[in-house]
Amino acid sequence: MSVDTVSDEQSMLGNYPYPAIRVSRIVRETNRKIGDFQLTAETAAQLVMDEIGLLIGNCGPTKQMLQQLLKLAAAPYPARWVVAVHSKALLRQWYSQVHDVPTTSIVADSEGETAWLHGNCWFTRLEQLLPLAQSSQFTAPVAGLIVVDPQLRSPYARGIGSQSWKGHDRPELVNSFRQKLRASGQQVPLILMTERPAMSLNTLPAQRAFALESLWFADGGRLRVGPPYQGA
Repeated sequence: MSVDTVSDEQSMLGNYPYPAIRVSRIVRETNRKIGDFQLTAETAAQLVMDEIGLLIGNCGPTKQMLQQLLKLAAAPYPARWVVAVHSKALLRQWYSQVHDVPTTSIVADSEGETAWLHGNCWFTRLEQLLPLAQSSQFTAPVAGLIVVDPQLRSPYARGIGSQSWKGHDRPELVNSFRQKLRASGQQVPLILMTERPAMSLNTLPAQRAFALESLWFADGGRLRVGPPYQGA
């Protein structure tokens, strides 16, 4: 481990008192398990220093993903998670489910379409990451950025091809958000959650678009979140 990684790990220790995300690492091409992933301070430091992202595939439908993320939000933790979904429609759907209100009652540009805090998780969408970072309410340290992209299509949304996409280079929004956090002294790992298993996705465009040196792959069917317990 490099001196820089040790320094980063020491600065992160207070943010990761226990591994709140635990999952099986796999070989993408075969789905074969190669080890256990636990998001400790040491692992988080390695991810950010070596520019490695974690892609958790096979997470199931978005309703199942939300249930996992709500468990994460409910877990006591000193740092918060930022969950950025790929579309306004999904953010509205999740807001409706979490707050038990019909989607038709969600007003345009309200928190249901922009960002809201639930437990230890900020829920937002990619286009709202930078406004969230500039919000006066965004003050707590961040444990990680979780991008929910069921079919891993956001790497292709580069703001090219039509006027309607102008300003919507989604990977660059993610990269700019991480850079803004880095400028404030925070380095946070990037985690991608997809519905489809990693072996069925073209992951190289994602690696390049999110400015990563490499990706680690994990099986969302074996994902556990929250405080560890015997058998987790």
